[in-house]
Amino acid sequence: MIAKTLRYFTVIGALLLSFANVNSQVLQEEQSLEGHWKFSIGDNEQWKNPDYDDSHWQHIRVPDSWESQGYSDYNGFAWYRKTIRLDIVPSEDLILIIGSIDDADEVYINGRFVGRTGGLPPHTKTAYNQERRYLIPQSYWQKGSNLIAIRVYDLYNNGGIMGGPVTLNSNLSNKILNLNLAGNWKFAVHNQAGAHEPNYDDSNWSSIEVPAYWKSAGWPDYDGVAWYRKSFTIPHELRDKELILLVGKIDDEDKTWFNGTRIGGVSPSGSRSSLARGLMGSYQSHRTLRAYKIPDSAINYNGTNTIAVRVVDTGLDGGIYEGPVGIMTKEQYKKFEEIVRKEPNYFDVFWEWLNN
Repeated sequence: MIAKTLRYFTVIGALLLSFANVNSQVLQEEQSLEGHWKFSIGDNEQWKNPDYDDSHWQHIRVPDSWESQGYSDYNGFAWYRKTIRLDIVPSEDLILIIGSIDDADEVYINGRFVGRTGGLPPHTKTAYNQERRYLIPQSYWQKGSNLIAIRVYDLYNNGGIMGGPVTLNSNLSNKILNLNLAGNWKFAVHNQAGAHEPNYDDSNWSSIEVPAYWKSAGWPDYDGVAWYRKSFTIPHELRDKELILLVGKIDDEDKTWFNGTRIGGVSPSGSRSSLARGLMGSYQSHRTLRAYKIPDSAINYNGTNTIAVRVVDTGLDGGIYEGPVGIMTKEQYKKFEEIVRKEPNYFDVFWEWLNN
């Protein structure tokens, strides 16, 4: 893990604590998936299902191009399948990391769609140099055999799961969230008048998994404004604590409200973006971890609280795409800051802190 720079700034009474160019997911590898996978060229929707008989399929090395393994000059669809065993059902969502796939892909776990990167026919778009990070909900796994199926489309030249790592990971940052808010949120595209108000009726909105790009949840070509909303209660043990809301990384811009009170945001205009800049002063809102102080006056300790996030995507991917997403006390956040700034032995520090 490469250590990154943590920055702070205060804007209009709201404290924004941001990581610039930080990998905000503190990941631990649970299982390497590199090695031999079942493989077949062609395309068949049934190949995503765990009960499909793939005993006649060939084996192929992952990661490596399929051209180097006997499929020279082949362009088009192909599928990879790998069965893994879990002695217990994971207690949390897991993250599948794939270094690179040439050109586009879809991922399924036990027949259930997880996500897509790049564009498949008829709207082909390469993502050959983009690392894949797929959040796999805990509910997708089962005790015993679990099937990972990856549908790949290659436009030209080399194709396949080209680069590592190819690993299944847990997110250790979830262990220091006092309240984990990842999972199902309400979602709507386009402007929604009054959506920042806590009593706004979002019952007809769609649902979306957070964190994840919205293109993987049914809006593959949408650029523009979208809204996220999440309602929840504050645990009694957090009463009278200074609380920080983490909204993960957002592509590209956001304005965030807590019970109707604006608590932060990152945008390319005005002072809100003053510390969301990378090398040479380039604006990098999509690489900034949102962390906003929640005013105590805005918190409802005796009922429902609602977060509303207005996101503007200016092109390509969009959405609240990477965690952590949840609430930490100020004390927890300081520990989180210390952990991610350690290099190269911050995992040792993390586990020492967890066990003490």
